[in-house]
This record gives sequence, structure tokens and C-alpha cells, in this order.
Amino acid sequence: MIDIGHTIGNYKITAKLGEGGMGVVYLAEHPVIGKKVAMKAIHPELSKNSDVVSRFITEAKAVNQIGHEHIVDIADFGNTPEGEFYFVMEYLQGESLSDRLKRDKRIPVHQAMSVGAQIADALNASHQQGIIHRDLKPENIFLCNRGPSRDFVKVLDFGLAKLTQADQKVTHKTRTGSVMGTPYYMSPEQCEGKTEIDYRADIYSLGVLLFEMLTGKVPFGGEGYGEIIVKHVTMPPPSVRSIVPELPEYMDLILYRVLAKDRNQRFQTMAELREALLDPERYASSAPAVGIPDDLSGIARAAAPMARTELDRRSHLNEMAVIGTTPPPPGTPSGRGELIDNIDNLIRTKRGSRLVVLSALASLTVAGFALFGRRSEPHRPVAAASAPLHPATVRVNFNSDPDGAVITRADGKALGLTPLSIEIAYSDSAVEFQFKKAGFETKTMYIVPNLPSPLFATLRRIEPEQSAAEANAEKPAPSSARPRRQHPAAPPAPRPLQTDEDGVLEPSIR
Repeated sequence: MIDIGHTIGNYKITAKLGEGGMGVVYLAEHPVIGKKVAMKAIHPELSKNSDVVSRFITEAKAVNQIGHEHIVDIADFGNTPEGEFYFVMEYLQGESLSDRLKRDKRIPVHQAMSVGAQIADALNASHQQGIIHRDLKPENIFLCNRGPSRDFVKVLDFGLAKLTQADQKVTHKTRTGSVMGTPYYMSPEQCEGKTEIDYRADIYSLGVLLFEMLTGKVPFGGEGYGEIIVKHVTMPPPSVRSIVPELPEYMDLILYRVLAKDRNQRFQTMAELREALLDPERYASSAPAVGIPDDLSGIARAAAPMARTELDRRSHLNEMAVIGTTPPPPGTPSGRGELIDNIDNLIRTKRGSRLVVLSALASLTVAGFALFGRRSEPHRPVAAASAPLHPATVRVNFNSDPDGAVITRADGKALGLTPLSIEIAYSDSAVEFQFKKAGFETKTMYIVPNLPSPLFATLRRIEPEQSAAEANAEKPAPSSARPRRQHPAAPPAPRPLQTDEDGVLEPSIR
């Protein structure tokens, strides 16, 4: 077993730098010339797992193939006589972006733009070599001091990267329903488990990083990973200026495009995004329309942006929960906040229609085991409880833009006014709800209430049509005109719906 004090190749291991779900990183030193390096080794229990070893080798190949100054350099690769795989990479002095955000909460605009531009530069080179990172997050961005640059970026951990042939498009086809990445930073197409993921997934993830650097929060928060994934797929991103009002307007222009649900509406290359970050004012002067809502009220609240301290707490709560009675298969994927493998029918959507079906989120546990969290100790089977297979009710958070919409069920029963958080009966089938508000079009939406979920609707205002009487009243009548026939007065407008002292409609009101 590789450990402190051992000599591996030409280097003696002197200290442990960190540990992740797949391996351990050590500080090692050449005993003659004193050169320090970082050595990454697979956990011994995973060394015989072909998928994990494949990811490990993929990382070494990908980094070597790109050869860019903003990507960590790997100098050597091998395995010990005992079969433990390792590689030797440059030793970096500095801190990860996650540590910076934990300490400083936010990063000034000019620094965030510089860091984002360097990441874009690195991944532009990666994409040109046919390599998609697919796991961008603050833990995989390292900030070090190099010459005059205080925050010289190094992109780490290409373990989930895909190498493609040089003459192919930069895409990667995965098994249908397979989800790879870290939920807070995953693109909508990754969340949906699409079979084809291309370089624009990295562009979206970089947008989430930029959002977090500028505001101290990720754009989509929630009670669990299932809710986060639903929001990535269905909900518009909040404005960064709704969280930090002093930020320049061009940041919203850039981030709404980077975080577009439809990848065809995003920046199409990292080079294009880098140019926008280096000269945002020039970009803003010629920016294409990106569909920023005129009224952003309610979107930030419904998206529930979440700070890093809360992210860390939620990640801790999701540490490898074992809910079955059978031990996990060897090499069950781990890695803090990481989702991998066989999540079928995670989310089904019909774009361009009113139907949004969010189904099978309960299948985020595969073969009875949750695939989130960092391997910190051996799995311990927990006896299954005799409780029912699912809860009787689940909580649904209804939000609308603007607020004050009446939520009604398909049978016409009014549930209350948005924002509304209530328990509704569990179901594995789609349930219909309507958002109604005077002066706005009624919007019908569907949800499968098998997990706590958000449901958000942007309501379209109804433009009042000018009546003929009003139009004629605006024209001066000719002196010889006969007196016009008087029309009967319009009936009085219906009284507004009454609510009780809690602001909730009485059950008898339809």
C-alpha cells in the first residue's frame, strides 16, 4: 500500500496533501535534486475496479494530450508491484477556488472575470483536442502564484473527461440515462442523462462557477440533489444583480447566455466566452437577445441560490447513505457530490409544450445505494425499516412571477396563493395544477409528486383591448353628427377572491 515514507519510482513520499473519492494525493520529493511533486494514487480497494482505473488512466492521457499552461501537468504514470496505480504531477502552491470561496465568500468582479477567462482558455485548448471535462467545480480549480499573477489558474481532475478521436466532433455518447458530474454544477443535458454530451456542457458549468464567484452562491439550491437537478432543467437562472445589486449589468447579459437551458443559445465556444469575459463592455454593446425576463421578481427566491457553507452542510448530510440490506457492489462510484451511472428516466420533458413531467427522481439511488458523497469509511448495511415504500405526501413549492397567483387542482379546488409551500398526496403519475391571476393568462403545469419539488410559472400579462366606445370617445364628434346611441354600462368587475387570515383561500372557493 502506497503511504508516507515509501519510495515510488524516483520519489519519496513525505506527506499527505488530500483525499478524494477515487484516490489520495501525496507530497513527494526527489531525494537527490530535491524537486517536489504531487503524487496521486488510487485507493487500494479500487485498484481492481476496471471503471475506476479507466478513469484514472483517462485523466493522465487527457492532461498529457492537451499540454496547456492552465492545466496541471502530469509527468509520469505507473503502478506498483502490488498493482496500485499512480501518477506524478506538478506540485502547486496556492489554494483551490473552493477554499477561496469558503474564506472570502465572493470574489471581486475583475478577479472573477480573470479567473473565468483563464478557465475558458484552458478548456478551449481541451475542446480543440477533443476532450470534454464534464466535472468543472471549485474543487477542481486551483489558484496559485506565478510571477506577477496572483491567481494563476490550473484546471485539475480530468477523471470524468472523455477523449474523442481527432477527426470526430467533440461529443461523447453515454449510455441512455447515465448521469455524470456534480449536481450543483451540471448542465441541463447532463441532468437529463442525455446520450450525447458536448463541449457546451463545460460552458454551462463555467457559468455556474462565475455565478458563484460573483455572488457567493450557486444559482440553484434546494433540499436535495433531485430538486437541484429539476431546477437546472426547468427554471430560469436568477439575476446576479438580484443578489449583489452593485454588480454591472453586463454580468447578467453574459450569465443569462452562459446558463441558457438550450445549448444552442449559449456561447458556442470557450474562445467566444473568453472574449466576452476579457472585454465585457464591448460584448454588452453588441450582445444578442438572450431572453432575460422583464420582471425578475420571484425567480431568485424560487431558484433558492445557496452559499458554499450550506452546500458543504448538504453534502455532508448526503454522505453515502446505505438504504438496502445487500452490500454495495465492488467499486461503487464515490466522490463528494458526484453522480454516476444508470439513472434511467431521471427527467422526462416535453420542450415547447405546457407539459413538464419530472419523473423517477427517486431512482437517484441505484441498486439500493445513494451514489453521492465521499468514501470515508467502509459501507455498513442498515436493515430496511418496515415503513411504507413511499411517503403519503410530499412537499411542493409553488412560485410564480409575479406573486399572488391562485393555485388550483384539476378538480378546481383552490390551494392558495403563490408563494405557496404545501404537502400534496404522493403519486407516480403526473398531476395537473393551474396558476391563475387576474390580468394574466392562466398557465397549466404538471408535476409527478414523488419527491419534494419546486413548480415555477412565469405568467404572461393580458394586454387590454381598447373598446370601440373608448376609441370613439377619443375622436371629436363633428358638429352635424347626431347624438350617438348610448351603450349600456359594462357589468361591474368580479370581486377579488377572499382569503382567510393566513392568506390561503377557503376550500369552498373555486
